[in-house]
Amino acid sequence: MGNYDITDDQVKAFEQDGAVTIDTPLTSQQIAEASQLMDRMLPLGPPRPGEKNPRYRVGKNNVCEPAFVRIMEQPFFESVAKRLLYSDEVVMVGSALRKTYPDSENVFKDTGEHTDFTFSVADMASIPRRMELTFFIWIADVDEKCAPLVYRPQSHRQIAEYMGDKPRYIHGPFDKDDYINMPDIHAAPVVIGTFLDQLPDLEYADLIPIVASAGQMTVINLATIHAGSTNVGTSDRRRLSVSFWPKAAVIGENKGRARGRELFQSQLAKNLSADRRHLVPEEVQI
Repeated sequence: MGNYDITDDQVKAFEQDGAVTIDTPLTSQQIAEASQLMDRMLPLGPPRPGEKNPRYRVGKNNVCEPAFVRIMEQPFFESVAKRLLYSDEVVMVGSALRKTYPDSENVFKDTGEHTDFTFSVADMASIPRRMELTFFIWIADVDEKCAPLVYRPQSHRQIAEYMGDKPRYIHGPFDKDDYINMPDIHAAPVVIGTFLDQLPDLEYADLIPIVASAGQMTVINLATIHAGSTNVGTSDRRRLSVSFWPKAAVIGENKGRARGRELFQSQLAKNLSADRRHLVPEEVQI
């Protein structure tokens, strides 16, 4: 097995563009086992009420099955998270599976451009970073037709610079009592979804697809404008994602998400290897 790390150039690309794809030490056996488990867990979804077509995009959040935990807990991922978050200690805060089946009747299109976080320029420059970081671990090859993730490079920085020292998207109604660590609408960092028509009207880069091989991962700043896409290829798109933030991070999120994160971490603690339990906060290790 070769030496795997994230290079200085890749760190720079991530910070500048908002996404970078890198190699990982995952083996072909680990990829095959994860893929087989995804097949059992994520069959083609039944049609939604009033629709005829099945759901081609299916998934599960807060994944704690041991086969996936063995992948997520590998020291390589922790090492990359520490490097990109400029933190000596990081914790896992979420995981997810997504599988997108081919839809031969559909045309290629994105599924709704958005951001998932508000980060200020100061958040993205602090040490440690006041950010959540998400790794998309590819369990199958993904090309331009196979429902690639699409994103607008550098849009996270454009938005942060536009907002200045009073971060604010046009979210709609806001009740601070629905959130933790978010005293007002100008608070950052915060986990909050915002769609394209709510974002600043700036001159963004064109959408570009992220392509990768099975076993690679894409590190993405989800404050960058991005979207999923339809699968007009011939193979399933499969990915496992895991998210980290610095152990001492204080990040705003709604109370429902916070409860879900804490439940995930407590379940994860039961499945982590004994020497990897530092990846969840001590208070959830029941």
